[in-house]
Parts: sequence; C-alpha cells; structure tokens
Amino acid sequence: MFVGVNGRSRHQFNYDANNVAPRFGLAYSVDSKTVIHGAFGIVYGPSPQAAAGTVGPFGFRVQNTWVSSLDGITPYDTLDNPFPGGFQPVPGAAQGLATGVGGQIEGFLRTTVSPYVEQYSVNIERELPGDSHIHVGYAGNHGLKLQQSREGGIDFDQLPTSALSLGSKLNDLVANPFYGVITSGTLAAAKVSRGQLLKPYPQFTSVLPLFLPGGQTKYDALQVKYDKRFGMGLQVNASYVFSKTYDTNSTHQDSYNPSEDYAVASQHTPHRIVAGYIYQLPVGRGRAFGGQMSRSLDAVVGGWQVNGITTLQSGNPLQVTASNVSGLGNPIEYANYDGTNPTLSGDIHNRLTRSFNTAAFSQPAAYTLGTAPAYISRLLSPRLITTDFSIFKEFHPYREMAVQLRGEAFNAFNHVQFGSPNTSVNSTSFGQITSQANSPRQLQFGAKLLF
Repeated sequence: MFVGVNGRSRHQFNYDANNVAPRFGLAYSVDSKTVIHGAFGIVYGPSPQAAAGTVGPFGFRVQNTWVSSLDGITPYDTLDNPFPGGFQPVPGAAQGLATGVGGQIEGFLRTTVSPYVEQYSVNIERELPGDSHIHVGYAGNHGLKLQQSREGGIDFDQLPTSALSLGSKLNDLVANPFYGVITSGTLAAAKVSRGQLLKPYPQFTSVLPLFLPGGQTKYDALQVKYDKRFGMGLQVNASYVFSKTYDTNSTHQDSYNPSEDYAVASQHTPHRIVAGYIYQLPVGRGRAFGGQMSRSLDAVVGGWQVNGITTLQSGNPLQVTASNVSGLGNPIEYANYDGTNPTLSGDIHNRLTRSFNTAAFSQPAAYTLGTAPAYISRLLSPRLITTDFSIFKEFHPYREMAVQLRGEAFNAFNHVQFGSPNTSVNSTSFGQITSQANSPRQLQFGAKLLF
C-alpha cells in the first residue's frame, strides 16, 4: 500500500508505544572486604519506525531490469539491445497493487517494532592480601525482536520447500499467465519457469521485508578479573571470560523457517584471557633503592620499566557452505553434516592443508537443503596468542626534568595467527588455510620529554 493514498493513514507503522525500560540494581556488603552486586535492565535499540515514505523503485521511481536469461543458460536480451521493450514510465500510485509487478519489491511491515535487550549480571568482589582484589561474576543478555535479516536474507516470495519434490521440473518453461500484462523483466516473456508460478506471489521475482523483527541473541558469560595495585613498582591485572553467544543468523536457507538457523554466533569466542603488567624496577633516583644515586649512575642502572599485554583467545565458529542447488532462490545453502566432531588434533602448522575433518561434510543433492547448522560450535578458526611488550628508560639530566626513551614491540614473539580455513565444500582448497590473520612483529621507538 501507499501511505496517505486513497484515504489511508499517513502513519507508516502501527504505534509501538509500550517500550517500558525498567532498570534495577543492588549492592550488599557482606563484610568490610566483600561486596555482592546485581543488576537487571531492559535497553531498547533505535526505533526502525522513522518515516521513510515509499522505499525502493515503486511508483515514484522506476527500475528497468535487464533480462540476461530466462532459464539461467540461454541468452535472452543482448547487450546491443538490452531493453527491447523500451523504458517504463513513472506511474505514481495509480497502479495500486500492481505497482512493481514483474520485479523485486521491498518495504516495511506496518507491525515493525523496536528491538530490545534484557541485560543482567551478578558478581562478587573480594579484597585480597597484598593490595589486590578479585572479581567473579556472571553477565548475560538476551536480545529480542531484533532485525533478523539483512536485505535479501528473508524472502516472503521464496518457493515453498514442499515444491522441491518436483526436482528439475521446476525449471521447465511453461506458458506465462502474465504475458502481455507485465511488460518488463523476466515475467514479460511468453514463457516462464514452473518454479516462478509456484511462488506465493508469482507476479514478483522476490518480496523482501525491511527491518523484519523476530531475531534473537543470547549471551552468557563467566567473568573473572584479578588486579594487583602498584607495590614495589609492580602492577598486574588479568581477566578471563568463558562465554557462549547464540543468534538467529542474518542469512537463511529457508525464509519460512529462520529459527532453524539459531546457533552459535559468528563472533562466539568461548575463552579469552587478557593479562596486563607493569614493572618499574625499584632502582634509581626517586625509587626504593638508590634514590640518591648520582645522575651518571642513574643513567645506567636506574629508571627502567617494562610493560606488557598478553592475549590468549579461542577462534570463532565456522560456517560450512555448499553450492546452492536447492532451487528455492535462497541466498545461501549449508553443507550436509554427519554430526561427528570435525576437529583434528596436532600442531596447526602441520594441518594447514587439512585443518579439520573435511569428510564430515558433503554437497547436498539437488533440490534439497543442507543439514549443517548456520555455524558449528565445535569447529573454530585458529586461536589467537599474542604479546605486546615495551621497555622504558628514564634519564634525569637536570632537576625535575626527565627524558624517557621507549621501545615497543607489537606481537613481540612474532606468533602467527592463521586465517580461517576455506569452508566451501566444493572448493579444491576446502579445509585449507592459506592466509594469516594478524601482522608480524612490529617495532617502534620514541622519546618523551617531561618537565
């Protein structure tokens, strides 16, 4: 429908006026060194109900589509005469429900609502001897009514999966009931594929909803953090997160069943450890030992400081895809998966040509869908291990003036993080790793004057 036409409301959406966002928090001091915190809140994302008028080339814009082939094989309109029927005029709203027939349409649903996330956490903090402290907690969130597809991820005009039993007959060219009515695009020809006529809206090539709500995410994490404040020049902080992240994915094998793609998210990272450390050697002018030493001696043995950040992190889940032979016109097809554990043991350097068990996956038969999940929780990309390291040296040439020389190394131990393997089941390099995901060691030097 066109907003504001033929007496319709000028409002594009039904009101979404119940976005209540409560937040609660509590803190309880068990004793002088132990505190328990807890919180819950609902947070809404940006509303997709901003006025957008008529979206796409419908009515007030015209899209002239070049038809290269009707069956995907035989050329139809040629480059020397790409639009033999001429160009379409701009119809405005006069065509009503016939607006855009013969091509792809897209638009908003009147029932589009605001997405929101439920956030919750419980943690315990405890002060420890040695001027240190530990934090142990649980954090989670649950996203609801999220946009569950990018444009093209869900098609309301997808061929029903029940039609796949017809097999290759879906590609047969049959008489086109729209011939002479639709004057441009693939549906303007005298014949059209049988599969096109079995779609819910055969007068269109696809029907794409924008900002379609219904997507979900789920995140649960154990979080542990330890920090040691400066004492004798040493400061340490370290954190560990064990988490699980799920979502409904954004591209689907079957537009009528997107919940089937609820699986571990592409950014799921089961384990992550980050440790940071600073050590000012307690030797030199103004420090615990040799605080009154001469400037010449301090220039050699005093004013040293070392710093570092070390990160150890699991890889992310992989998606194993296949050649799209389903015949549904869907944007993606997963491989068939036998359900066994596809991971292989051993040094990754020795598995670059076969990083996982490729025999667990296969190409689906024509006019069927793959059985693998959207992302496979047991099949991860190579892990990350890296350390950034620096060393500082301070000189005190005059009174309170200080000169600091700095040497810094990123990926100091030159540890390679390999890229993700090829996950296309029909590729000649399926399962192979051919890239590096991080940068090799990088060094930089600097000087700072403090006065």
